Amino acid sequence: MSLTERTVHVTRREFAVVADPAYGANHVEVGKAWRAVDRAYREVHGITDANASTPDNAIAFFPGDSEIIISFETEGHAQLSVDELARALAEYDRRAGREHMAYADLPRPEQQKYRLAATDLINVLATSGVAPRN
Repeated sequence: MSLTERTVHVTRREFAVVADPAYGANHVEVGKAWRAVDRAYREVHGITDANASTPDNAIAFFPGDSEIIISFETEGHAQLSVDELARALAEYDRRAGREHMAYADLPRPEQQKYRLAATDLINVLATSGVAPRN
C-alpha cells in the first residue's frame, strides 16, 4: 500500500448581505453581492470571457439569521507555521544528539532560539522562490 499525505491551504472569500430576521434580505443587495462574488471568482481564476460560465459548485450561499453569506474557496500551497518549523528543527537536533529535550520541555529562551531560526529559514525560502510567503 502506498500512502500520500497532503496539506492544502484553503482560503474562503465571503461577501455578507444583511438580512433582517423578519423580512429577509433585499433582492437588490443580494444581486449586487452575487455580481461582486462572481467578479472576484473570475478574477482569481483568470476567467476573462464574460460569456464563460462559472462551475455550478463554485459559489455557495449560506443563509443565517442576520446575514446571507455568499462565498467561494481557492486552494493553495500549505503554509508551514513558525511554531511547526521550530518544533521540527528542535526534533531534528534531538535526534542528532545536539538537544536532549523535546521542544515543549525546553526553557523559553531555547524555544525562542528555535523560533528565530525557523523565522529566518522561512524568510530565506520565501525570498528564494522555494516557499510561498504568508
